[in-house]
Amino acid sequence: MNMHVYLRVWGDLACFTRPEMKVERVSYQVLTPSAARGILEAILYRPQFRWAIRRIAVKKPIRFISFRRNEVKSRLSPRNPEPLLADEDRTQRNTLALRDVEYVIEAGLRLTALAGERRKPPANPEDQEPDSEQKYFAMFRRRAEKGQCFVQPCFGCREFPAHFELVDESAMRIHPGQNPDTDLGLMLYDVFDLDVAHEQKPGKMEQPRPRITFFPATLRDGVIKVPDWTEMKTQFGGAA
Repeated sequence: MNMHVYLRVWGDLACFTRPEMKVERVSYQVLTPSAARGILEAILYRPQFRWAIRRIAVKKPIRFISFRRNEVKSRLSPRNPEPLLADEDRTQRNTLALRDVEYVIEAGLRLTALAGERRKPPANPEDQEPDSEQKYFAMFRRRAEKGQCFVQPCFGCREFPAHFELVDESAMRIHPGQNPDTDLGLMLYDVFDLDVAHEQKPGKMEQPRPRITFFPATLRDGVIKVPDWTEMKTQFGGAA
């Protein structure tokens, strides 16, 4: 069924870090599909479906800002209970981020192999209904209208919160001349094999490993069209 949601998101700062940068944070020019998926999952996530980003509308002029931030050089390990002392592990790094951003995300959803599977009776009355696209679209709309989310959505970094509201398709329209048509080059699509991360059989959960995919992004009339996952998975030998 061809159903979509439209979510307007905006904030003061954003940083969608380009993976080819080793130390300094340099943002892509616009919101990436993986970051858009993360925003939607912050509002509603269920293993019975995964989000499929269709289009991203860039509502404001693309503008950058540069500043330095304190970051730690190490990562906490779940196997190592030792605390991380920030004062001893801190370093200053430059960030080239976006400022005053606003986007509209158009997304559909795909039911996964876990749809209809329950190991125990759901506590939420909404989850007791049979799994369907209509069910999860309705759940998302109710949560977005109330401003509910599991975690605060963010624009790439937790320090850059993303505000959101539910809109309709008319919000995808862009004022002429907002941003010129641009070839954005290769852009990060996602950092996981979405089939492994979202479509595993019950009882056979596999830890997803990073598998980075890219796509040639273009900004046309203020909108980026995002290819379907079936096109992207061919980059690592997946069947289309």
